[in-house]
Amino acid sequence: MAIGNFDGFHRGHQKLLKYVRKQAGKHNAFAAVLTFRQHPHSILRPREKPLLLYGPEQKLFYLEQAGMDFCFLQSFTPAFSQLSPREFVEKILVGKLNVCEVVMGFDAHFGHGREGDTATMAAFAKEYGFLFRKMGPVMIGTKPVSSSLIRKLLIQGKMEKVRECLGRSFSLFGKVVHGKGHGMHLGFPTANLEVHSDIMIPRGVYVASGRMLSERRKNGARNRCALRVARCANQWLPGVMNFGKRPTYPASETPQPVLELYLLDFKGKIYGQAMEVAMHRFLRPERRFVSEEALCMKIAGDVSKARAYHQKTRRLTPAER
Repeated sequence: MAIGNFDGFHRGHQKLLKYVRKQAGKHNAFAAVLTFRQHPHSILRPREKPLLLYGPEQKLFYLEQAGMDFCFLQSFTPAFSQLSPREFVEKILVGKLNVCEVVMGFDAHFGHGREGDTATMAAFAKEYGFLFRKMGPVMIGTKPVSSSLIRKLLIQGKMEKVRECLGRSFSLFGKVVHGKGHGMHLGFPTANLEVHSDIMIPRGVYVASGRMLSERRKNGARNRCALRVARCANQWLPGVMNFGKRPTYPASETPQPVLELYLLDFKGKIYGQAMEVAMHRFLRPERRFVSEEALCMKIAGDVSKARAYHQKTRRLTPAER
């Protein structure tokens, strides 16, 4: 069993879960994860809680893609936060989950007041008769990959650096909803996304890709989770994305920034569908244009740049771009 927040599902998380999957096969056991529906700081220190890279639906999707058999999604309630490190191990890990091995990141903590760390867990493992493994960090230069580092890079718009940390392009899950119709009017119909998580990227235009998500597996099995969690995804489609408040139009139309994706050479109706949008490169910041004609010309230029990027990287997966 792996324990952690797994926000962003970066390369450190992937390394940890690869080990979990390997050990599960070795022990003839289930590969499992214990994670949280919300960040612990939302209960312990609400004013300091970080923005989440992924909503629970996206996190669960990637955990399943990593080969986890079970995910225990714990609500971080005030009562749960009061469990001492020993109570957490004795009542939850041993008493309820019957763990044979526990895996934690090198800087992970657990129990009331974050009193438990990897050394604490190693001692409990010997006492209660299960194995323990502390997983070392994945380094990018001199810095360990972490969710907090990725947040900083996203805010700066450094999508290539974010990709180094994740091992793939940063992406967001959302639902396609109706917009104002400006894209259709200009000749570039966009899919407007109601995003499931916090958005911390700079406003502007990005080279992007999109793919439709389904709650059904390819064998037809339905999702049995209480959350509407995607179980499979279609092929990636090339596109260009804008995130902003559409300043060329009246401010009252778009009080909050919106995310809209134009899929290149795509025809079809996708309203109401779940979609994942991956951002490969930041093209330019948001700006106001003097007319729709000027805006249309600039969008055409953005599309041309995005098309050239996708053609250049067409043999690569979105994770490699």
